[in-house]
Amino acid sequence: MPASTRRTKLKRKPARGTLVRYQDRIAEVMGEARGQRVMIRSIHPDGQERRTAVKWVNLVPLETQLF
Repeated sequence: MPASTRRTKLKRKPARGTLVRYQDRIAEVMGEARGQRVMIRSIHPDGQERRTAVKWVNLVPLETQLF
């Protein structure tokens, strides 16, 4: 990944309701799951809203601009 597009990952667990970026989509943190995971809610490419448990270290904070 080029340095200009590199994003810093979260250094601590995000609070409930926080908007974050997970892979290529924007997600909302729903709450804690087991271990070092959190539940997120996101819209997938097929248009379906899904809730997924992901490791919080893989979440990237949103920048000041969404698009």
